[in-house]
Amino acid sequence: RRSSDLDFSKGTACLLSREDGPVSLKFMIHLQGIAKSFQTGSHTLQVLKGVDLEVAKGDLVAIMGSSGSGKSTLLNVLGLLDSYDQGSYHLGGQEMSKLTERRAAETRLDMLGFVFQSFNLIGFKTAAENVALPLYYQKVPRKERMLRAHALLERVGLLEWADHLPSQLSGGQKQRVAIARSLAGNPKVILADE
Repeated sequence: RRSSDLDFSKGTACLLSREDGPVSLKFMIHLQGIAKSFQTGSHTLQVLKGVDLEVAKGDLVAIMGSSGSGKSTLLNVLGLLDSYDQGSYHLGGQEMSKLTERRAAETRLDMLGFVFQSFNLIGFKTAAENVALPLYYQKVPRKERMLRAHALLERVGLLEWADHLPSQLSGGQKQRVAIARSLAGNPKVILADE
């Protein structure tokens, strides 16, 4: 089994080990030379500098680094929530740079699960409804959505909290609801920010 370790301590990523082979056959995620910068007034802040990353199906990769080193920016690029300035990104063998907004949204729905740093739960929906949200967009019938949401909440130890609103949950409970939601649509890749 191959391991990929990244070091963001200096704001760049280094792939410490890799396998060669066709991108579409070996890697779920393949980044090559990804760069991303932000304009802050008259200054350009280079956040990602030539990031190379290969993640095979079944790999677990942790990206560690100091605050402001680009970890969340990289996750946003991987999650098709933010663009990049240069380089190439293949997800499941498909190039991501040429996707329309609609196709990017469909790819997020079909392939990606997210656990956001701030959880991003919808305040007026119950824990079960929050978990079921990706299934709504996948057009799963309501009864099946709720059955799957309850099963996922049971899996994370929150079944008895299924009918509670996020404001009635602790921070740890909210995080577990967010994790259950990320699993709801059976994504190929889960992106978790802290």
